[in-house]
Amino acid sequence: MAVFHFTVKPSTPPGVGASCLRKTFPHHGCRACDGVCPVGAIDCDAAGARIDDEKCLRCGNCLFVCPTDAPENLQPLSRKYRGNYLVAPFSPTITPQELLLWHHQHAIRGVEMDVEAHPAWALAVAALNITLRELNETQWQIIPPGARAVDVSRRHWLRVAEENARAARVVAGREARRQASYGKSGWSLALDSSRCVACGACARACPEAALRFTPAALAWESASCTGCTSCEMVCFADAISIVAQRAEHHQQQFPLIQKTCRSCGHTFSSFTPDADRCHICQRHSFAMREA
Repeated sequence: MAVFHFTVKPSTPPGVGASCLRKTFPHHGCRACDGVCPVGAIDCDAAGARIDDEKCLRCGNCLFVCPTDAPENLQPLSRKYRGNYLVAPFSPTITPQELLLWHHQHAIRGVEMDVEAHPAWALAVAALNITLRELNETQWQIIPPGARAVDVSRRHWLRVAEENARAARVVAGREARRQASYGKSGWSLALDSSRCVACGACARACPEAALRFTPAALAWESASCTGCTSCEMVCFADAISIVAQRAEHHQQQFPLIQKTCRSCGHTFSSFTPDADRCHICQRHSFAMREA
């Protein structure tokens, strides 16, 4: 039996762009897109993520979870709503992240559906309501479908608009998710200053510039963080981690001290007042940097 596609196949197959974390960092463990694909069309390995064109349903779930907007040649599904409720027809699956964008971009506040007929949607709404509670936003309701004087499914296939129902789609992407955060970040940074050598690799790896090194401090901006954990991947000292935690947007400052290395004479940054050697010289017993 042929796999049902939600949209007409475009001439350009879906793919994964260069911003994929697995392409930037071969050992990165990100499987966000694979985790929401309902048909296993996405394969993740050290070479990056790949989308199987034959399996892909064009459901667009991956668009709502990728921290770097790597999926290409896909778009969110067009859905129907009446008033502030989403209505049939329903796709087999949906992500809470997409529902949050419907909440923010179209002021949708619930779904009109039979819960037993659409269990995946019921779970997504439940997960959404947990997030909305953390954001102090109105939670969604699920109401049973009203009586219909006509066969709605037949009208859908004939492309006849249901009375009082409108069709739209949300704008996906990390910037859209950032705008729908209602001033709260989903991430927090934990730094072990006793292990951190202030090499600056985490700031250079951050695709959102959420981390910044200055001579005076290491600064982190929660509003810019997408939880990609690139900073964790490049920290050889295992001093930094990104934790899933809902909180008001905030900045963190970790003061640095400028020191001069007694081995190589270079200026370096440190969190420790009594540090007298840069992190490079500390890792080499025979002053290799001097050579």
